[in-house]
Amino acid sequence: MKSFIKKISLFLLLSIVVLATIVLGSKYIVKSKSSFKINEDITKLIIGHSHSECSVDDSLLDNSINLSASGESYFYNYQKLKKVLEENKQINSVFIEFSNSQIDSVMDDWIWGFEKMSYYLQYYSPFLSSEDFNLLFENNSTDLISSYSIATRKHLYRIINGDYYLTDEIGSYADSRLSKINELMAKNRFNSTISKSQSLSTTNLTYLRKMIDLCRENKVEVFLLRSPQHPLYADLINEPVFQNVLKSQFSDVDLLDFNDMSFPNSYYLDFHHVNYKGAQQFTRLLNELINTDLLSFSNKQELIDKSLEHFNSSNL
Repeated sequence: MKSFIKKISLFLLLSIVVLATIVLGSKYIVKSKSSFKINEDITKLIIGHSHSECSVDDSLLDNSINLSASGESYFYNYQKLKKVLEENKQINSVFIEFSNSQIDSVMDDWIWGFEKMSYYLQYYSPFLSSEDFNLLFENNSTDLISSYSIATRKHLYRIINGDYYLTDEIGSYADSRLSKINELMAKNRFNSTISKSQSLSTTNLTYLRKMIDLCRENKVEVFLLRSPQHPLYADLINEPVFQNVLKSQFSDVDLLDFNDMSFPNSYYLDFHHVNYKGAQQFTRLLNELINTDLLSFSNKQELIDKSLEHFNSSNL
């Protein structure tokens, strides 16, 4: 019996060692070989979740790249930003999407929920700090282990294929040709995605601050950006909370707020997002404003508001 127990114990120990070697070894290889390089003429970076993913057509914004990704919280935005700034010293301006949903406590699940960890850790797990890892572990250790299993499998595929260029996989402009507004209105689907209590995600906001600080440490200008949203967008219910967070926590950062930019329903994908028609109009206006020195103005929002007033009145 003792001999049997020893054999089982040895087998388990060897299995753990082999598994740990595979996990750590594949992670090390991916970390050391991954590339986040972008073209040298790119100086503007847009980053955020699906709102900026759908709204900023980087083919229309001079010298820019949109690396926003649907469903990506500031926690994962931060991991991306670290690597992109590290490998692309020519970037001098970063625009971070800042919308009503991103302040809410539902974002916690976007950080350590299984759906998000199991998807995003395949890209970012090699670059997590011990603080980042501990945050996930303390809040959802069971799903973190499962997510690392998925990430390791993806890492092995990457190693086998020799595919270490991640920039094309971590975000881009989403060219949506759909418009669901009339259908959603007909079915009375105005449901909000934020919590009923309108409570905050302190963790998500902490990582937004980390992103801002990271930009400044690298002498990169950083701006918050709120893309156009449909006036019937249900998450606008927390607008007073949103404005309070902006004033109390991020008053040192300029918000370029285009929330009041108005379009026909056919220019929206849904209440949250514009489609390609709205994106073209928004990006052209943003590009025009930047090219007329918006970013050097002390009161940037005043200039934006005047431009929006003119745009909205001319498109009635």
